[in-house]
Amino acid sequence: MGGPLDSKDWLAATLEARLDGHDPAAVRGRLPRELRDADPEGPDLEARARMLVTRSLRHRLLDRQSMDDETTVGTVDGHIGMVLDLAALLEVPFEPAVRRAELAAILASATGDVAGALKVAPRRGTAPSLAEVRRTLARAGQRLLRVHFPPGDPGKGLPLYAGTVAIQRRLLARLALDYYRTRELEPDDAITDLEQAREEELLLVEALAGLATADPLAPRPDRRVVSRQVERVGLDRERVQAARAAAAAPRDPEEIIAETPPRLRHFLVEQLLLASLGMPSGSTPRAEYLARFAAAAEIPADRMAAMQVDAAAFHADHQAWFRAFGLPEEAGWSELADEWNEFGERMVDKVAAVVNENLDAIALEMRETGELGTLLAKAAAGQPLDAVERRKVKEQLIDLAKTVPALAIFAAPGGMVLLPLLAKLLPFDVLPSSFSQKSRDAARKEKAATAGRKGRRSRA
Repeated sequence: MGGPLDSKDWLAATLEARLDGHDPAAVRGRLPRELRDADPEGPDLEARARMLVTRSLRHRLLDRQSMDDETTVGTVDGHIGMVLDLAALLEVPFEPAVRRAELAAILASATGDVAGALKVAPRRGTAPSLAEVRRTLARAGQRLLRVHFPPGDPGKGLPLYAGTVAIQRRLLARLALDYYRTRELEPDDAITDLEQAREEELLLVEALAGLATADPLAPRPDRRVVSRQVERVGLDRERVQAARAAAAAPRDPEEIIAETPPRLRHFLVEQLLLASLGMPSGSTPRAEYLARFAAAAEIPADRMAAMQVDAAAFHADHQAWFRAFGLPEEAGWSELADEWNEFGERMVDKVAAVVNENLDAIALEMRETGELGTLLAKAAAGQPLDAVERRKVKEQLIDLAKTVPALAIFAAPGGMVLLPLLAKLLPFDVLPSSFSQKSRDAARKEKAATAGRKGRRSRA
């Protein structure tokens, strides 16, 4: 994907790997319809950019089921891919040398090197020299290593890494959107975007510290470790000191939310939910802290349930899926495959009720995408789904689960064994016509076979 991290050109190599064979039209064609279409009644450009950020983070975590498999190059490659997706969404003309320089300018801005970014930002569609671009990328690469290497969080620290990656990607999206709107890099706008990201990091540190220290009986994070984490994330000196103080003595959730912009409140709650999944379960004080934070952020109960399911999907923790679904925490996926019986019957009953209660929402989603119904029909027919198809099913079911949280169980690790069940619970007119015909044929054959067996028994 990219060069070795001990090379000063590792970022340039990662970028070149992304640009090699890049086809913006094909990229745009793969984007979901709600992202591609400039519907006056649909999401505005900023909302579509936020959706792209969320989509890029979801792919990262769906493709790598644990942070152990995360790599610095993979994270930064995701940054680059998201910016390329945004350019494709906006249908910005593609010329490799110009796009390379644009990416270098946006990445440099995101690492705080606004002066370097101004040197390489293309002017009137003309790219600067390749040597200047590579020098800028080398400096940006060193700064990105400070934030993203090594990946993950240290023992006895705060669960900051996932939120830091998300904030970095949100920052890149804002910088890219500002640039592509005018095709110029405005230093004042870039600095404003940077300041916003630093404030987000500061609030994230305090919120996570509050969660980590909410339970007086649980081990507290090591202050020295947290101090080093705070130094890594790219804060200026004044904010580093503020973050250390906030981590040592976090305020109450209500006080934190009072100083949090409305646009950031849902993000902080999402990060708290993710962080809680990595902590030992059963802590009442932590649960109360989360509940207070969500209440202060004015997140309704149904939205909170959907966010819990989505966080569990990102975390890829099957026990968390069971908790979100309202099933016994001690249940294991092996029971679904090997010991279906009693547990499976309860699952069928619950899923059937959910499908029937939310049939309109499910049918609308499946008719709009088309692809989900086709893939479900394929799974129900006993045909294996390849890796790309399984990922598509997961993504679409997770999206649907935000409206119908209980359906998220199908997208959980191991949940593919339940896909035939979902397909069979849906009415024929929701699934593709080919599946409907096959299902009717199968039903007729089963009815004929049952009649034949009854006839033989009566003659006997």
